Amino acid sequence: MIINEITDMDIVEVSDVLVSAYKDEPWNENWTRERAMIRIKAILYNYQAIGLKANDEEGIVGAILGFVDPYSNEDFFYVSELFVKSERKGQGIGTALLNALDKYLKVSNIQVMQLTSIQDNLKFYKQNGLKKDIVDVLYKKIN
Repeated sequence: MIINEITDMDIVEVSDVLVSAYKDEPWNENWTRERAMIRIKAILYNYQAIGLKANDEEGIVGAILGFVDPYSNEDFFYVSELFVKSERKGQGIGTALLNALDKYLKVSNIQVMQLTSIQDNLKFYKQNGLKKDIVDVLYKKIN
């Protein structure tokens, strides 16, 4: 497996992987390629954004995308998306993407990685060295 940066030429294929990743449990979401492309572009056009893709003989099988979130005395890197093709989950691709991002962040002198996750994925993230902080995610539906 090779991990490298996502380019504009990869956006369609990365979008197809996102569609595949979110169609199953626990999300059961009906993404379209077009909507996935909008999401990916929205993330990649943020401040100091980076997207990494995992490639093998099958093509792109996973990706991690995020951007720098400047804070008072240090920069955080906010992971907006980490996803793996549905049939390839559980094969170490997500871990490989997180490890590649760690290396990138060290070189970029960014000491903190943040992300928001659902309960189902907490075990995976804890196994990969992430800890739950004291912040709760709040939201409000606007009708």
